[in-house]
Amino acid sequence: MEVDRLISEEESGWARLAEVFASIPGNRFEDPTVTPEGWSPKDVMFHVGYWMADCADVLERIAAGTWDGGADETPTAIEVTNQQGFERSREMSLDEVRAGFEEGRRQMVAAFRALDEVTPGGWEWFEESGPLHYAKHVADLSAWLGR
Repeated sequence: MEVDRLISEEESGWARLAEVFASIPGNRFEDPTVTPEGWSPKDVMFHVGYWMADCADVLERIAAGTWDGGADETPTAIEVTNQQGFERSREMSLDEVRAGFEEGRRQMVAAFRALDEVTPGGWEWFEESGPLHYAKHVADLSAWLGR
């Protein structure tokens, strides 16, 4: 596994995602038209931040040898988690969401860098929660912005 390449992909993906969020006018951050389900840019930001923080937790459990391999990570469980996050983000201010977004990334990157050995599970979690997830939402937000 090319760890340096993955870290570089995460960094460049983060830069693209941050650039898209920075281009959204402040008065549109709660516009619920990014997705057909009614997500706003703020909801997307919360969602990405949530999964980065969750990734950090998984990576810490991998490092400690206590991760169960994701036995409970079914599509249904993921959808329930996403819906619960959507509901939670609606109750939070943009400043709170932005702080969680930035902290989630800090935690995820630190946990990945702290791994003595990058296992296939650790690689997958970091890649899925980082660069692949960023790219999906860069595309969604860019389309929403008409880019």
